[in-house]
Amino acid sequence: MSGMLSAASTTLGAQMILAADFRAIGLITGAVVFFAFIALFVRNSFTARDELGSEVELAANRAEYLSDEELETTKLDRSLTFALGILTITAVILPFYWLGEPGRQEGAIEVLDETFIRRGTALYTGGAQCVNCHGGGGVGGVAAYVYQDADGQFLGNASWVAPALNNVLHRYSEEEITYVLNFGRPGSPMAAWGTPGGGPLTSQQLEYLIDYMGTFQVQSLDPLDINDPLNQVATLDPSDPAVAEAQAQVVESQAAADELAADIREEVQRSLDDGEFASIGEAVFNLGLYSGYQAGSLSCARCHTSGWSLGIDAVPNILDPGIAACGGGDPSGIGFSLCGGVKERFPDDTWKDPRGGWLDSTDPETPGAGVDFVLASDMTQIPLDDRGNPITNRTDAAGDPIEYTVVAGGDLADCVYYSNLWEPGGNPADAYPYDSRLTPLVAGADQTEGVTDGFVDPPLLTEAVIGAAFDGETITLEDRRIGAGCTVIEMPERTSQAHYDFIYLGANAGQGYGRGGQSGAGLMPGFGKLLPPDLLQAVVDYEREEIEQR
Repeated sequence: MSGMLSAASTTLGAQMILAADFRAIGLITGAVVFFAFIALFVRNSFTARDELGSEVELAANRAEYLSDEELETTKLDRSLTFALGILTITAVILPFYWLGEPGRQEGAIEVLDETFIRRGTALYTGGAQCVNCHGGGGVGGVAAYVYQDADGQFLGNASWVAPALNNVLHRYSEEEITYVLNFGRPGSPMAAWGTPGGGPLTSQQLEYLIDYMGTFQVQSLDPLDINDPLNQVATLDPSDPAVAEAQAQVVESQAAADELAADIREEVQRSLDDGEFASIGEAVFNLGLYSGYQAGSLSCARCHTSGWSLGIDAVPNILDPGIAACGGGDPSGIGFSLCGGVKERFPDDTWKDPRGGWLDSTDPETPGAGVDFVLASDMTQIPLDDRGNPITNRTDAAGDPIEYTVVAGGDLADCVYYSNLWEPGGNPADAYPYDSRLTPLVAGADQTEGVTDGFVDPPLLTEAVIGAAFDGETITLEDRRIGAGCTVIEMPERTSQAHYDFIYLGANAGQGYGRGGQSGAGLMPGFGKLLPPDLLQAVVDYEREEIEQR
């Protein structure tokens, strides 16, 4: 035990001696440095010499500078004059620089546009190889396609008609085109090319492609597009050369638009003359089925008819009622069915022009577009209210005009008296169809109420009820009312303005259309910039009169 304590004491003592040695060394070193500094200071104090004088006295060859009098007069005036000159030059140059900025910006934009187009060209022809399907200059082409049945079983190989892209910017917005490029077209050879859809191209590369496609677009028929050069110089003086240049561009654009419209009409007429279709509406609906005109890009049927894009060879019964316009299904239908329900989605709401043709929806004389009358078949002007409803020259107790009743076929009835609805007792009025066994009640009929299969006759229209004899015609309306003392006005065929506008403008993503329609991506194109108004109306008529019956 004592040995262990002795060893511990020895170790502890050694550590204390070692610590004391380090402290001593530090103190000695500090003292040496301090005394050395003092010694150096003292030495320098005794060895230093007095200052020799100013720099001027030391530099004997240095020239004397200007005197204060000259510095504050001649020298100062010259310096201020020079500064004023520099300031004046800057003040003059800067505005000219700023005035030239828009031109520099335009030049930069032009360089960027050229760069985008050059890169888009490389993608179209090489990188993404759009040219393989859609052709050089976007004129359309074909793509290899394997079509299958509903169970995914192989049916055959075909050449899919790839639409022309030289009019795509007139049918779709750039946002819609970007969507198709991103996610492709399900049920078709069009694959997803953008990264959001799993494709290889970035959003910037898709913009390159769209910019390039803008370089080969055909002239549209839209007056706003045609007159755009004049709109851009509207604020300039008429004598400005830019105005004359814009007018020349408008003339050239109008000529190109007229040529496009004439070419479309010629193709429609050719297809009728060759017996391909039975009506103008059917020909326009299927534009290019046999001839490949514009690679089917102006055809409604390419989306709404199953197998249309595969051609008549692959689907010989393509125009059969069970396929034509019924959309979806096999093989290759990628649009909605138009068979049945067209009038349900787009009810009749306007009349055609009795003089023939169709009034464009942008025409200020179109019913419901701000005009105050519509023409009857005999060219009589029927007044319209601010909602586009036809009104009589009579007024109610409040002094408001009385609306006409629209009867079957679109004719107008100006009736003095109406009965109530045929009401099934205790049930909604639309729970039963109209029972034709019920005889409409007229003056002199049986004065008792009768009940037939749940229907209760409306109150009798007697002289005691109406206070006078029936004048004019007595009619039964579609809603099962009876009208008395009616004057019927013969009107042109009635149609749907909403239906026409939908084909004219297309669908907007996420917005409703017609009655109950909803477009998620807005992929229904608008044809108003490419098809003349009368051909658009022919399509509307064909869909409402022919396809509706299927």
